[in-house]
Amino acid sequence: MIPGVRRAGWPERRRNGTYAGSCWRTTGRPRRSDGLRAGRTASVTPTGWPPEVVYQNNIMSQFNIFEAAARLGIQRVVSASSISAFGFPFQHRWSEPLYLPLDEAHPLLPQDAYGLSKATGEEIAAAYCRRTGASAASLRFSTIIDDTSMAQVLKSGRKNPGSWAPSLWSYVHVNDVAQACLLALTCSYEGHHVFHITSNDTNTDLPTNELLDHWFPTVPRRPKTHEPRWSLIDGTRAEEILGYRPRYRWSEALSATTEEQSS
Repeated sequence: MIPGVRRAGWPERRRNGTYAGSCWRTTGRPRRSDGLRAGRTASVTPTGWPPEVVYQNNIMSQFNIFEAAARLGIQRVVSASSISAFGFPFQHRWSEPLYLPLDEAHPLLPQDAYGLSKATGEEIAAAYCRRTGASAASLRFSTIIDDTSMAQVLKSGRKNPGSWAPSLWSYVHVNDVAQACLLALTCSYEGHHVFHITSNDTNTDLPTNELLDHWFPTVPRRPKTHEPRWSLIDGTRAEEILGYRPRYRWSEALSATTEEQSS
């Protein structure tokens, strides 16, 4: 993601956000606050870390970044949230959405430390906007892939599609993540907004309704498209406010690769 943002002329600085001083050194003390904007993407995932470390790292780094932004008069902050805020990807007990596709109005029902940290992190962003009158975007990313990991994700989904059910077979390419971050930094909006940043299909060959018939048969369906592999994460708000449209679909990329190899 960083190269895409860097190409657009935004500087990159990396710090350990769990310490308040690091955040102050990262943002610096500006001469003028008008128009200054910041983005935050780093966090600790549940894999290999105890829950208290995951929660403390993610919450304290989120708080410190927004605290520094408020004190420095920064007018826009974009932070990385996750569809894990809904509570399904890392849940301890099986639970199901109230309806599909998930939109931003669906209740957040986290059970795990990571999902809870993302849900609470969005509240920190909202508090910053209430406090300062500035604006912020919480970008709920699906599983982020790149050209290298795409094949592994597809292989996993074909071998065991049920393993992706908690994540609702959703994904987003890293280049689309960069696109969304840049749009969220530069587009015109006020206050705090949550946006779903995802692809507009799923990471499996199987039709979406077939997946739902097997793993979520009782969950009400409200599809907004007639495409066979319609996404279970609704990205309408990101399109309407940010102008975000995912450019990457694994099926198209795979077809292009196959054509190149055969030519």
